[in-house]
Amino acid sequence: MKKKVITLFLLFGLLVQVQAQMKQPDPTVFIFVGDSIFPMNVITSQTELKKGWDIQGINVGRKIKRYFSGAQARQTTGRQPKFAIYPKTQDLNDYALIRLKERRGFRYLPASEFKDCDYTRVELGLFNIENLPGLGFAVTPLTPLFPGEYILVDLSQKPVNQYGDVKAYDFTVEE
Repeated sequence: MKKKVITLFLLFGLLVQVQAQMKQPDPTVFIFVGDSIFPMNVITSQTELKKGWDIQGINVGRKIKRYFSGAQARQTTGRQPKFAIYPKTQDLNDYALIRLKERRGFRYLPASEFKDCDYTRVELGLFNIENLPGLGFAVTPLTPLFPGEYILVDLSQKPVNQYGDVKAYDFTVEE
């Protein structure tokens, strides 16, 4: 029994070492803080399905809400944040800013689908866009953002599961 436990610990140790040596995906979005640049963490939405009820075979009151964990993002910024975006296979225009709604310690999308949310697409005329080395772009909104919770999201991404959850980069705009 003692040998089995030791063997399991050794195998676990080897697994941890192999995972540490595996190449991790490079971050694609960074945020400027002063003259420094920091990678932004990816968060994934969580879906709540409110089933509603059936009336003579017709579903009424069905709702889908997409939440993001935490009452506030760990990354805070001023009213005109500057991001460095390195699109992999998509266009820069596929990225957009969405202001989240806040309620009782959590954040959620205003509507379950991006097309129904009021978003600001990253494009000329709305953002100052500069080229960066390595096929990246420095983007800054031309209009200051209102204080609150936001996500920067790739609108063309495929959902991560059958519920339609998405990955995004969250941040808080301070007053």
